Amino acid sequence: MSLLSIKNLKVYYYTLSGIVRAVDGVSMVVSKGEWFSVVGESGSGKSTLAYSIINLVPPPGRIVEGEIVFNEVNLAKAPHSVIRRVRGREIGFVFQDPMTSLDPLRTVGSQIKEVIEEHGGASGREVEVIAKEAFSEVGLSEEKFYSYPHQLSGGQRQRVAIAIATVLKPKLLIADEPTTALDVIVQRSIMEIFWRLKSRGMSIVLVTHDLALASEWSDRIAVMYAGELVEIGPTRDIIEAPLHPYTQLLVKSTPDIQGDKALNYIPGEPPDLKNPPSGCRFHPRCPYATEICRREAPKPTIVRGRIVSCHLLSPTR
Repeated sequence: MSLLSIKNLKVYYYTLSGIVRAVDGVSMVVSKGEWFSVVGESGSGKSTLAYSIINLVPPPGRIVEGEIVFNEVNLAKAPHSVIRRVRGREIGFVFQDPMTSLDPLRTVGSQIKEVIEEHGGASGREVEVIAKEAFSEVGLSEEKFYSYPHQLSGGQRQRVAIAIATVLKPKLLIADEPTTALDVIVQRSIMEIFWRLKSRGMSIVLVTHDLALASEWSDRIAVMYAGELVEIGPTRDIIEAPLHPYTQLLVKSTPDIQGDKALNYIPGEPPDLKNPPSGCRFHPRCPYATEICRREAPKPTIVRGRIVSCHLLSPTR
């Protein structure tokens, strides 16, 4: 059963130098209890997609078209009072850099207590009990409850951010590059926290440029390129038999920990989203591009149980 359904979402940034089409016609569904990862290169629109779900796109960006239906409510059109109620209570959000998302002038314990007081309906001693339980859930000792963000390590700050995002046990947790700048040991411990949350029924949307990380934990993966989703499917299928040329190159460019294969890379650069290429946005870098790829944008097609946008896989070819 679907928890989140996004249809034809378009999110543009209106800058003095032109319109940046950061998210341009994205459609996807996240099921209850599912771990869904969005992967792609930097600048592909992943973070904008994540922010749009909670209607938190920073100016000069705005949602210009589409639906974001969460629990049968279209958040793209909902009044601010509804969105504010959903944020924190029903949808938790872990930002990329906890040092900038946490208030440096307040203890981390007071910040998690504020979330409970604003959205949880608790008061007094009960608030502190719930807050400290949330700290324990993410592996933080009680003494850290009274620390300021600068007194904690990067991994500890990220655990605080996760505790704040999940203290009210939301139905959906969105994590935007939550392991950036963390070492691999801390990275794994953060992923294990998410896994425990998922095992209790919480849906996870992970935004990451790390395909290897996504492949280890996700149920399904969506591959994003230049503001569009080019392939969506079960994780094993995406990794073992990628269909879209971009997905194929992305998989090949993933470092091999055993060193059995040469390090590959995707030639060229991602396009400028103020002036994207005509037709398929990947065609300037695609080794299989033909004239129709340069002329017409491909439409999403179901191929082997996956959603793929590529002329080479179109049933009419």
